[in-house]
Amino acid sequence: MAVFVAVVLGVGLLALLWASARAREICVLSVRAGRLLAIRGALPASALEAFGDVVERSGTVRGTIRVLRDGERARLEAEGLDEHAAQRARNVLGTYPLPRLLAATPARSPNLGQRLGWAWLAWRQRDAAEDVAKRRAGH
Repeated sequence: MAVFVAVVLGVGLLALLWASARAREICVLSVRAGRLLAIRGALPASALEAFGDVVERSGTVRGTIRVLRDGERARLEAEGLDEHAAQRARNVLGTYPLPRLLAATPARSPNLGQRLGWAWLAWRQRDAAEDVAKRRAGH
């Protein structure tokens, strides 16, 4: 019985830590082949465009950009971007005050991968939707 209680408490603690880390997230962006996709959260459209420009110019193949709330300001964590691109992304983020970042509205119709926060599924669904749109435009 003591083992069961310890396991339940351990799982509960892990869930609490995971939830508190997610609560600090303003937005998570996924990078694939120089393209950008918001996986969780939202940013102003101009910020997404500027981050997209950073990613495209850097030639980043795969990465993740996390915008986190850090007290009264936003902080950026970048994985997969070279140091120059990461600094450019931090410079972009620095031009937006925290209230403006927090006021951004999410995408109108996020796909299932975006709703679940699963980058691999979000990209598959986005690519499939783009293929369908191209086929419709061709007919």
